[in-house]
Amino acid sequence: MNKKALFLLVYLMTMAFISASGHAQNTAMRVKIGEKAPDFTLQDLRTGKYVRLYDLVGKKVIMLDFWAPFCDICKKEMPGLVQAYNRYREKGFELLSIVVYSGDLKDVRDIMEAEKLNYPVLYDKDFYVAMRLYRLAGPIPVKVIIDHRGIVRYTHAGDHPPQGNEVPFVLESLIAEMKGGLQKD
Repeated sequence: MNKKALFLLVYLMTMAFISASGHAQNTAMRVKIGEKAPDFTLQDLRTGKYVRLYDLVGKKVIMLDFWAPFCDICKKEMPGLVQAYNRYREKGFELLSIVVYSGDLKDVRDIMEAEKLNYPVLYDKDFYVAMRLYRLAGPIPVKVIIDHRGIVRYTHAGDHPPQGNEVPFVLESLIAEMKGGLQKD
């Protein structure tokens, strides 16, 4: 493992530990709400195909979920993500799970199987998307919701509070906005 990968691994583990003791913290990343989401192409570990973010822009509301296999909160949220994906995908929603991990992919595949992940699981093997494009600098998991125009509309780092998760409300609002906008065009 190179120095950069080792540093990232230690940093993400530390941030995951810190976030496990509390709830959501601000996402510290280069891309802010209201800005255009940076484009990227990553390989889907489920299908082997490459997925490009901008191929979905104009067609769907997209959630990026940055996670790592050592993150317990990330794994705890996966059943809810599967439910959200099943509930909203036919309505114009796409979930792109982005794995930031330099270890053995068997760990990732074991989680994919155990959690029955049915959405794209993209491998950010050199951390380019997480560290260079989005410049994540906070606890994981990190959620980034992008509207159908490619604009970042919501971000969240860490665990959601026990009293509620606002993601379904954000998705429903943006899907309705997208459908309204598409009908006018």
